[in-house]
Amino acid sequence: MVSSRLSGINKSASLALTRVTADFKQKGIKVYNFGIGEPDFTTPEGIINSSYEGARKGMTHYTPSSGLPQLRQAIAEKLSVFNGIDGALADEVVVTPTKFALYASLLALLEPGDGVLIPEPYYLSYPDIVRLAGGKALPFSLPRDYAFDLEAAEDLVTPRTKVMIFNSPVNPTGKVYSEKDIRKLSDFVIEHDLMLISDEIYEYIIFRGKHFSPASIPEMRERTVTVSGFSKSHAMTGWRIGYLHARREIADACDLIQQQTITCAPSISQVAAIEALKDSDSPRKFTAEFRARRDIVVKMLNEIDGIDVIEPDGTFYAFPHFDIRVGSERFSSDLLKERHVAVTPGRAFGERFDDHFRLSFAAKEEDLVKGIEELGNFMKAGKAEQTAGS
Repeated sequence: MVSSRLSGINKSASLALTRVTADFKQKGIKVYNFGIGEPDFTTPEGIINSSYEGARKGMTHYTPSSGLPQLRQAIAEKLSVFNGIDGALADEVVVTPTKFALYASLLALLEPGDGVLIPEPYYLSYPDIVRLAGGKALPFSLPRDYAFDLEAAEDLVTPRTKVMIFNSPVNPTGKVYSEKDIRKLSDFVIEHDLMLISDEIYEYIIFRGKHFSPASIPEMRERTVTVSGFSKSHAMTGWRIGYLHARREIADACDLIQQQTITCAPSISQVAAIEALKDSDSPRKFTAEFRARRDIVVKMLNEIDGIDVIEPDGTFYAFPHFDIRVGSERFSSDLLKERHVAVTPGRAFGERFDDHFRLSFAAKEEDLVKGIEELGNFMKAGKAEQTAGS
């Protein structure tokens, strides 16, 4: 019998799309897959080679549960220099797959039933990870420009509210929050005696603005769990390697959780991560390519009647609004079946975004152009049908 704790857990909308598109491809049907959240680049060769050489030299065994000492030290140095976290220490770092870092952090911080504030639109897995960790997800709405509306969050705060989780740059909108924005958010966290989980996995993929880490604020250093990794910056999604940084008490708790679950992150992936931290060229190169694609995508989307989109500041996502009178799941399903274009339904990122969809532009330019042309044809047919039926 399956545990009742899974009764409220949703399947990942993005992974479900991956399965459907794989079925189409198996039948020889070309699919324009804009649903997946990963770079389309191959991991840089130097990183692959370092892992191969590490394996050849015997780095194929368990590592310390919290990670290789030299990797933890390198991450601490990166956090101090790039993220501005004063005096980040290796023993405050746990090397772990990034998504597991979110789960372990929540397990370490929550008692059953504790509340977690989540600004929406949010990364689609946040509410379910919170529920798996025994918490209560408390989404609060942001205005159209996605600025922090903390009055809406204020209404949700009770003595059982313990954590806020957010990311910047934001999946799915591409919003990059400024230092001023994050200081405002941090004041709220301090005022209500909360912990903050700051998901910074897209920290290198910024087109406008500058990344700012909450833990760089002295008053927030002890209140913040900073989560990041190498999946997006170095095209390493399949390596399942990332990390968290927190004050020693929380880092030790997360390490304990890791010891009794996955034991440690993969050893050869940790070797690759050491090399990735030396590679600043690849993230710059990838970001320049994503910027060029973003410009094409935003221009084309805003030329489609019935579609409008706010230009993303970072990530490789756009989050367009559509005006056909169907829900986002029906919209996405019909678009895939009729035009073989895969996007992620907006409802997965928050219930009030049922008239949006997420489009990943981590795809070749040629596919983006052709796929968005098909999206335009789909919208034209849908609007004609809507007009005829009204």
